Amino acid sequence: MSDLDLNLLLDDIPSPIFVFNPNSLDIAWVNMESQDWVGHSAKAIIGTSLSEHLSPCEPIIEAAKRCVISRGAVSLRGYILARTNMADERVHLTLFPSGGFVGMIVSLAAAQPNETAANDIAVSAMGRMLAHEIKNPLAGINGAAQLLRDDVKTDEGQKLIDLIGSEINRIRRLADRMETLGDRNPENLSLVNIHEILRDARKLMQATVSSNIVFTEDYDPSLPETLGDRDTLMQALLNLIKNAAEVLEHGGQGGEITLRTSFRSGVVRKGFSGRPDQGLPIEIRISDDGPGIPPEIREQIFQPFVTDKPSGQGLGLALVAKVAAAHDGLIELKSRPGRTVFSLLLPGLTLTDLADGANDEI
Repeated sequence: MSDLDLNLLLDDIPSPIFVFNPNSLDIAWVNMESQDWVGHSAKAIIGTSLSEHLSPCEPIIEAAKRCVISRGAVSLRGYILARTNMADERVHLTLFPSGGFVGMIVSLAAAQPNETAANDIAVSAMGRMLAHEIKNPLAGINGAAQLLRDDVKTDEGQKLIDLIGSEINRIRRLADRMETLGDRNPENLSLVNIHEILRDARKLMQATVSSNIVFTEDYDPSLPETLGDRDTLMQALLNLIKNAAEVLEHGGQGGEITLRTSFRSGVVRKGFSGRPDQGLPIEIRISDDGPGIPPEIREQIFQPFVTDKPSGQGLGLALVAKVAAAHDGLIELKSRPGRTVFSLLLPGLTLTDLADGANDEI
């Protein structure tokens, strides 16, 4: 393909693309969408500094440096960007090496419901309501489990009852803290192994779903631990697995649910309220081979009370989004007929985290 053909192809891409010098920020090339987006022609843009058109540029400079060093793509998600004489806009940026330059694709992003103050208030109110409804039957369930223990003689049955008791205690602790779901900071942070949580969540769900649903686990053993609230992370993963199972059971044919973890480089979440930007290397994927999520609700799927289930309340994914935000993470969705993937991205534990934890104990 000639350079002319390539330029024509890039001009047809419906996202702004900038190619710039990573040292000076001088712009070397823009596509048509970039010109429309910043409101100037290519002649007026090329040769000028990126900082003349977009701000703030400091995170872009840092991302460009990482891009050059790693020779790979780097993403900035949820980045609040201002254009000259225009209102701030929330975007996702993807930077990639291009010869001696760096290319940057700007993806316009709708406001995420889990990042708005109004939604924080709504979910907190929802949490208080749910906590009240959940606590009432817990004592009865616990009593029934204790009665079952006297009748069950097998070791496997006793283990299942122990698991029920453990879940009752976890749900009680979760209900006690539900009214703080609108807060960003989890209260009970500790070192957590995400694989242990995933295995426990799988055992719980596998005991309740139909036998024609197959679970597959594919975990990356090299992933670091993370600082997190085990109970709320457990609840978030249970919600995702339960949603996948309900979709497959509704179809009547069963299917496969895959739990997978991997290291994902280059994803950075913009810090809130003065916090530094946060790398998110831990990726947890819950996928199913069901019919997919209807296109008309995908953009709002993490908002409270949005659901396509006839008897659903639309609360589960809103809670997942809040748990992700509280852990400085992200929740992503990709869906098409035959495959739906929810990706929970979390920070990894760093040496700084360990040092801070050690200082807290002194």
